[in-house]
Amino acid sequence: MKVAKGPIVVQSYHYDLVDPDSEIRTNLQVQVQNYEDSEQQSEGKMIQIMTPFGIHPEKAPFAISGLIGQVIQFPDWKPDEPLQLNAEQMQELSQPLVEQIQIITYQLTAMTLDHGYQLDFQPTTGDNRNTEGTS
Repeated sequence: MKVAKGPIVVQSYHYDLVDPDSEIRTNLQVQVQNYEDSEQQSEGKMIQIMTPFGIHPEKAPFAISGLIGQVIQFPDWKPDEPLQLNAEQMQELSQPLVEQIQIITYQLTAMTLDHGYQLDFQPTTGDNRNTEGTS
């Protein structure tokens, strides 16, 4: 599948120190929206992959939430044709966004907690993902 990717955009990232025994949250979703670029008439179908997340790993002293996205163009797809992506393609397209969440979290926890916290995301059915972390 031929694609052209725009830059990853961190629309929001919120970090809080919390009680490690606070409620565990593992909400990371992948959403797809049609994208229309009014400034340039590009060939092919354009979508925006959005990854909203809210995470508090088990026994971690922090919680994060936010929204990260990326515009992706499929030059071989006509703009008016419906785009059908299977689970493997969705995982491949969303992987850079998930990795960006992992990188930001590791770097921020390295600064605030004196050691980086590595999030480990495992795909589940549908558009949801689970996460576990290790320090």
